[in-house]
Amino acid sequence: MAHLEGTLQLPAILPNGYLALSKSDEPSLLVLDLGLKPAPLLPPAPPGPAGPPRRTLHADMGALLDAQPDGTAGLTLVVGDRRFPVHRAILIARCDYFRSQLEGGFADGAAAELSLPDADPAAFELLLHFVYTGTVDIPAALAPAVAELADRLLLPELCSGAQAVVLSGVSAETVVGSLLWAERLGASFSGLLSLLKACYLEHHEEVLEAAPDGLKRLSVESPDLMVELVGGLSCLAKRRRTA
Repeated sequence: MAHLEGTLQLPAILPNGYLALSKSDEPSLLVLDLGLKPAPLLPPAPPGPAGPPRRTLHADMGALLDAQPDGTAGLTLVVGDRRFPVHRAILIARCDYFRSQLEGGFADGAAAELSLPDADPAAFELLLHFVYTGTVDIPAALAPAVAELADRLLLPELCSGAQAVVLSGVSAETVVGSLLWAERLGASFSGLLSLLKACYLEHHEEVLEAAPDGLKRLSVESPDLMVELVGGLSCLAKRRRTA
């Protein structure tokens, strides 16, 4: 800094971060912008004692469900050989199916029990966790049952999530079974069915090697689907020849 002449002293950082220097040989003040950060006006507060973890609605609702039966639930859902104590108001607020059952006259809204015939208890347990918390981890083995039950109980978001788990686990050995399953379930599974068809066409040779009876099964259980897939394979072969 050769252009700074004279003796400089008493350096100080101003509140705006500038560096101030005074000259000892004359009454003047030199102010430089060096990009410095101003010192805090107050020292940092000492750390206080660790408090309880921050509470969230997700966690509190999950804890409420996990605490059952604790005397707060006013309704019991009977699913297979299991009984699930639940809170009527939560089910009405979070699930259109239960709202129609408990408020729409399809069931006794004041009844203490409500049965869900033909439902998988393990899949229902996952569905109930989703109803209370909005999230759930779906194991691949239970994904088809969760998807079907979520569709039945009018929970499209959960149904879509379970279908995604099904799709992520599809292999050459299982794609035919998944195709037939998705086709049987109708409109809510049409998107998944389209993706499974594309998967089958893309990996047809692998499917034939891993599950040679796949076409025979398709011809027996869904001839129309088999014809559609064979037509798709023919179109795919033509495109590859002309590419």
